[in-house]
Amino acid sequence: MKRTLPLFACAALLSGCGGEADPYPRLLPTDRILAEPVLPDHAPDAATSPTAVDAQAKARAEALRERADALRGPVIEPEARSRMRPRD
Repeated sequence: MKRTLPLFACAALLSGCGGEADPYPRLLPTDRILAEPVLPDHAPDAATSPTAVDAQAKARAEALRERADALRGPVIEPEARSRMRPRD
């Protein structure tokens, strides 16, 4: 019992150290939750048009294909490979 008394005293002191934080999350009004999303004013319509997005996606895909083709080469240079072969 004597050992648990300091433990309870420390727990009681630490329980008050939480600060002034609100124990519940901030609730939003229903009309804000159910409202239709609004695009920001800085988002231009031309950049988000389907044709522009398709063109950007195709250009990026082609660039990634070219990069993958460039990486398909040999990993070890031929001169380094010749040095690695055992000599007879």
